[in-house]
Amino acid sequence: MPPRKRTATTRKPATRKTATRKAPTRKTATTPDVPTAGPGERVWLLDVPFRTAAPGAQFVKKWKSYAWVGSELPTELLSFKALPFSYQQWVEDDINGGAGERPTSAPKIPRPVQVSGAAAVVDAARAGRRGFLLADNAGLGKTLIAIMAAKTIAEERGESSILVLVDRPAQITIPHWRYSIASVGDGGFRWLIMSPDQLKKLIARNGRPKYTFGVVIADEAQLYSNDTQRTAAFEKVARFPNSHDQSPFVLSVTATPGHTPADQRYLAPVFAQLHNEPSEYWSDLGARLLESGLPLDKSYGKWTWSAEAKESPTLQASALETVRGWLSNSKPPLMIHRRTPWGPVPLDGMPIDLTPSQRAQYETEWAEYAYEMGLARKSCNIARGRALVLRYRQKAGMIRAESTAQWAQAQVKAGKQVLVAVEFVSTAGDPLVEMIEDSGISVAKIFGAVTDKEHQRLRFQRGEAPVVVFNVTTSISLHANEALPDGTHASPLPRTGIFHQPRYSGIAAEQTFGRSHRDYQTCPWLIPFGVGTKEEDVATTMLRNLQSVTGLKGGDQSGLRSLAELLGVEWLEPDVLTAER
Repeated sequence: MPPRKRTATTRKPATRKTATRKAPTRKTATTPDVPTAGPGERVWLLDVPFRTAAPGAQFVKKWKSYAWVGSELPTELLSFKALPFSYQQWVEDDINGGAGERPTSAPKIPRPVQVSGAAAVVDAARAGRRGFLLADNAGLGKTLIAIMAAKTIAEERGESSILVLVDRPAQITIPHWRYSIASVGDGGFRWLIMSPDQLKKLIARNGRPKYTFGVVIADEAQLYSNDTQRTAAFEKVARFPNSHDQSPFVLSVTATPGHTPADQRYLAPVFAQLHNEPSEYWSDLGARLLESGLPLDKSYGKWTWSAEAKESPTLQASALETVRGWLSNSKPPLMIHRRTPWGPVPLDGMPIDLTPSQRAQYETEWAEYAYEMGLARKSCNIARGRALVLRYRQKAGMIRAESTAQWAQAQVKAGKQVLVAVEFVSTAGDPLVEMIEDSGISVAKIFGAVTDKEHQRLRFQRGEAPVVVFNVTTSISLHANEALPDGTHASPLPRTGIFHQPRYSGIAAEQTFGRSHRDYQTCPWLIPFGVGTKEEDVATTMLRNLQSVTGLKGGDQSGLRSLAELLGVEWLEPDVLTAER
């Protein structure tokens, strides 16, 4: 049979291709090995800013930091060195198995009021209590009281580490605590000083705290009042869920404990122990206080006064006194609150006659504010209402900026150093600095994105800058004759202050006064307002409120309510007058 002819449609038998196996590739490590120190050497962790050269240093992923190994840091790397008592140095000490540099400071001799305060805290710890509220008024020296007490408690309990949580800005508050510890001696303990923003570094991936601290100092403890990530991290680090005998001693430090008893969440484990109950029973402090008969209610997700209590300052005072009694009537007492012997801050209003153009501008702004607020109220537009309040406060301050600058210039010529308190940066801080410096007067800036805040503070304290513009309310000292870390003293020139943008919260105002009216140094303050404007009504109300408000009496809440009514925002959330953004 003849062979078949191949046609165009005839398919050629497929041929099987033999697959060639690729040789396996060996992955090479791209991350450098973790460096180790040899005899006489140390692993130095470096804080290197983004896009900054660090000659000879290598980035170690495991430590999330640049590192250098040697006996001493070379000169070009010294500026990146971990600072004493910082988290970076804490990790560095763990790596090296030994303590790094300790800070030095001129020694301070504690005053009798500080010695007795520390003794009261220690007595509570000796009685097996798990916490204490140090609520002395600003200027009595709570920092040294806390440090001395913490050292004694750690020593008597055989503890080795002490955690200090401070308020912001960290560029000022951390050095303040570092040098204060050095001034009375660190006692050989491991100290860690952190801001609330750094707390998450102490939490492991499983949500549990990485380290165990024998004593925790919570400066400005009111920061841990609300249900926030910061508060949650604090409660984990301070081991709130632990049994009372398996927890660190927590020293809460604040001159302004809170608006209501429910704001004292940082004291919940202490209340639980006083009532012989587990901490978990008090995890929702407001609910537990309500069960105890206190006049509270939940509004916008937060515990506040009940409707009846909002109308009765007497009922508020009684409720606060009940909670305070739990602490002060304990044996030994679990709180101290002592007033300053140099008296309350001299406070007065400063009426300003607006120019015709300024008055016209104000009237236009107020009319627009009132109209827009009415629309926001009618439509229940909460976001719009909050934005309008902030804009009004900013605009009113801008109209008065020139007058504040002129007042500051006059005070400097009269031989005084001037404090100008603001709340907003772009509409007050920056313009005021520019106006005052245009007159030839140097100004220290402690606000916003200024990175060298401690340097700026010292410029003012040494008299190099006669004026300081700031928006910090806690943890800095601006008073005359302050003992500085290098053993010198701040200038003796009298201080005077002006609330260019007054904070409506009496508690925040009290804290601001305490920056300069402290340690037996008197500093009068003024609240400016445009004559014949709504600001005059607000300033009058604020002055009346500030004469009576204290962080332990709850007067701040009723004061804020009266201000809210003046501004037509009583329909908004309670914090509308205290929110900074």
